[in-house]
Amino acid sequence: MANATNALTQGLSGKVSGLVFRRNANGTVSVGNAPRPSSKTPTAGALAQRQRFQQAAFYGRAVQQDPAAKEAYQTGVDADTASSYVVAVADYLSAPSIRNVDFSAYRGQPGDRIVIQATDDFAVTEVHVRIQNPDGTLVEEGAASADADGFTFRYTTTASNPSLAGDKILVTAADRPGNRTLEESTLGG
Repeated sequence: MANATNALTQGLSGKVSGLVFRRNANGTVSVGNAPRPSSKTPTAGALAQRQRFQQAAFYGRAVQQDPAAKEAYQTGVDADTASSYVVAVADYLSAPSIRNVDFSAYRGQPGDRIVIQATDDFAVTEVHVRIQNPDGTLVEEGAASADADGFTFRYTTTASNPSLAGDKILVTAADRPGNRTLEESTLGG
């Protein structure tokens, strides 16, 4: 794409004939050929990504209609993201990440602690812990509470669990749009 820096193209943007004029952040105008639709049939993955992005756009527009949600996403606006809409779309497209699950202090006694570190590009809204026996029966489950840093979550156990061998600890982290990430750990006993 070529840059045009003359009086004729100053401030020009849009499509003219077969050319596209784009105004850049530094004030220059770039000129290039207009994009053409591809003649290739899109792959299943490409179609799925298009649909996911369309859903993200719907979510971003819904956030704009909800003053409380718009204000919450407005806190994520910075030099790289121009609006709460962009922050909301990015949040929809990105699931939370569970960085660490520390169950070293879990001995199967009420009051034991499991510490989880989870992040998201905007905010982790919920961390849920489920402990189950090897046969899948539930020992206990509940929500972990967030520390002030918004990154560390703590779950305090309430049930006695005498046999830990083969038990599973399932941790689910969720964000505002409802994306969920599951981390599963098996205890050695």
